[in-house]
Amino acid sequence: MTVSVDATVRSKGEVTIPKQIREKLGIEEGTEVEFILEDDRSVKVRPKMPAMERLRDVKGSLSKHDVDVEEVRRKSKSEWSSHYDEDAASATHS
Repeated sequence: MTVSVDATVRSKGEVTIPKQIREKLGIEEGTEVEFILEDDRSVKVRPKMPAMERLRDVKGSLSKHDVDVEEVRRKSKSEWSSHYDEDAASATHS
């Protein structure tokens, strides 16, 4: 169901999210939101998901595509570690 409600941008770029939209999204005072600018110049606004929850969603999505998440994690850790070692070695030779 599409909901369309108008709002006005104030002098400091502030926009009040209309009550109807806040209620449907569960947005309360203090809720962080993120703005996503789409290629068609439309903007999505949604409550910002905590980082750990986003990571769980990514892990769930990857598991549906026959991706070994633990292997990806190990490789990532190894790559970051090797870059850190290279940076540390460069710093000591400067």
